[in-house]
This record gives sequence, structure tokens and C-alpha cells, in this order.
Amino acid sequence: MLFNKDYDIKNIFKKTKVKNKDKGHNFMVFKWIEKKAFKKGLENPSFFRGVVRRIAYSMAKGDPERVHELALDALNEHTDIIEEVSKDFDFKDLHVTVADLDVMPFGTAPGLDKNGDALRPLSKLFGYLKPGTIIVLEREGNSRPRVAIDEKLDEIYNAQGFPSKGLEYFTERLGEYDNKTIRCPLIPSVCGLPLEENLNNAYKELEIILRRIYPYVDGVEWNPFSPNTKALSALRTPSEFKRSAKLIKDLIGPKMAVVKMGPYDDYEEQKTNWLKLVESFLDGGGDGITAVNTYMVPKEKIPSETWGYQSAGRSGTFLQEYRQRALKDARMNFPNAFIFATGGIDSAEQAWSALQYADALEGYTPYTFKGFGLILEMADGLRTKLKENGYKTLREFLASREF
Repeated sequence: MLFNKDYDIKNIFKKTKVKNKDKGHNFMVFKWIEKKAFKKGLENPSFFRGVVRRIAYSMAKGDPERVHELALDALNEHTDIIEEVSKDFDFKDLHVTVADLDVMPFGTAPGLDKNGDALRPLSKLFGYLKPGTIIVLEREGNSRPRVAIDEKLDEIYNAQGFPSKGLEYFTERLGEYDNKTIRCPLIPSVCGLPLEENLNNAYKELEIILRRIYPYVDGVEWNPFSPNTKALSALRTPSEFKRSAKLIKDLIGPKMAVVKMGPYDDYEEQKTNWLKLVESFLDGGGDGITAVNTYMVPKEKIPSETWGYQSAGRSGTFLQEYRQRALKDARMNFPNAFIFATGGIDSAEQAWSALQYADALEGYTPYTFKGFGLILEMADGLRTKLKENGYKTLREFLASREF
């Protein structure tokens, strides 16, 4: 058997060695192994973590960002396999409505596909996509290394500083995606950047982005909460939230407009300010929120002896309590808002907890540790939860909630 139950990497390659010295033949055998591993990694979180992820980190010499690049390359290379398994990632009884489309409740969070490099393959696995964050000009961000991993806690620390290939590159990827035939809602994360105290530049850039991407998207997510971009803090006031929502809705009309909110701390002043920001965005015409973004932590909290920055955004399991607190209070205060949940949704239990208040789920960090087979695990667990609670469909459960 090619893949034994212990997922012994050395054993895998030992069993597939060939005596034929013909390089072409050896290459074909290697590609066959790669395809088999890719497919099993798509479907099985344990195999993804125990084999595929370990091989990728070995190839990338331990660089998390290089691993991410390899993953995007693999998605585009193996579209035939993704097409083959895509039907297994679609459960009609779990469908919800996102941007007026009937889809699975699992989506990608911004950061998973920053520049839209893997829109087509991801659209076959997820219910909706949030590429980005998209900015106008190409930007390198901070110098590498700028990402650290905590394997024990399934957490990522990043100080990337908004790296992006820019609007022009992303628009080209949108043209290739063709959302008229691929009905997977596309809701890019976008942001205009202030120049020091000049907020008008942020709105000028936001308008440029929205006008360019409007024909291709089903909505947008405004992201003023990147923890590693200090200039964005000037946008985090009630008046700027209302102004931004109004600008977005004036330009995209009935399409969905949401804002990505930062973590929700457990003290009254911060909670009050957070809720005021949400209220202002909705008053400006916004449709809802995404809760929550990464949490800023100081250098001494980061599990890296060579970390070169004073802080980083922390994501993963750490965000679960912040996410759940934010979802509950947001729903209680704004019962008609559309709410996307994100932040450490790494199991059916976490998914079910989030759906007590949210309308759809998205993720990035959990998929880097468990692979996209996590979708299958969560879907199976949610179906069990629905049955135990007397519901036939997820939509039926969501409609039954009272706030």
C-alpha cells in the first residue's frame, strides 16, 4: 500500500523507488506519487499534516511563506484532481445564502490567496472566496522572515506589512476567473492606504480599487484593521467607518459590503468603541461585518528567538474567545447584519459555536495546519449537530435563531 497508516515519509519514498535508470520514467513515477499525495492531502487532514505539510516544509527549508507559495502552485497544477473531488466538498443540506447565492458556508479568509493566484481551484472547494487584501500599488511589505509558526498551538504570527502584487495584477487574475460561469461568490478584501495624516488618499485609492474590480465581484470587504500597518489606525473612528461604508455602497450598489473588524477585548471601553464602529459602518449603508482579525502581540510573546520586529499579528486558536465574544455581542446589537465568522474555526465544534450567531464561516490559519480536508470534517460534524438538534438543513437552523 502506497500510504501506510503511520504516514512514514521515508517509507513512502522507499516503496516507490524504481530500478529503471531512465530519467523520464522516474519523473513520471514521481509525478504519480505527487498526485496521489495531493489528493489524499485534500481529503484527509491527518495525512495533510503528517505527510504533505512536512514534505512542503522540507522543500521550503522551513520558510512558512515559501510553503504558502508552493501550496498555491500545487492548487493550480492539480486542477484535474480538484475538479474530481469537488463534488465531495458540496453538501446541499449545509447551503446558506452569501451575496444572494446558494453556497456552502465555508469560505477563504483574506491572506490565504492574497493576489488571486488560485481563484479557480479554490472556487471548487469553498463556498465563497475572499482574496486580498487588495491595494492599488505593488508593495513588498516588511523584510523576510516575517512569519513565525507555533506548531503546538496551531497559531501563526505575522508582521508582513500588507505585501501585495497590486491592483493591476489582481484585476488580471479576475479576468481569468470569469465569475459569470463560476458561481462562487467573490468578495475581495480591499483597502486604500492613508499617507501619514492624509486620509483623502485612502479614499482615493479605495475608489480606484472599487471601480476596477466592480464588474467581477459579488461584494467587497473593507479591511482597516491590519495589525501591522500603523497608518490604518487613523481610519478606525466612527465618522471614517460611516464615510467608508457610504463610499463603498455608492460605488457597488446592491452588492455586499462588509467590514473586517479587529479582536474584541473583554473590557467595557474597548467593547463600546468596537460596537460603535460597527454601528457607524451599518449606518453608512454597510451590510455586515467579519469578526475577527488578528490580534497584535509584542515581540516577547512571539515564539521565535530571531524575530526582527517589535510586534506581530497572532492568529489561530488564540482568537477563538475573541471571535465568540464578538459574534455574540454583534448579533445581539445588530440582529439584521450579515456576519462572517473567522478566527480559530478548526473543528466542527468551533464551527457550530460560531454559527450560533454567524451566517457563514471562513478561515486561513486552520487550513495551513490541517489542509482543506478540514472542510469535510467540519461538514460531517455540522450535519451530526443538526440531526441531534432536530434540524434537516443548516438554513433551517439559522432561520430558527432568535436574538
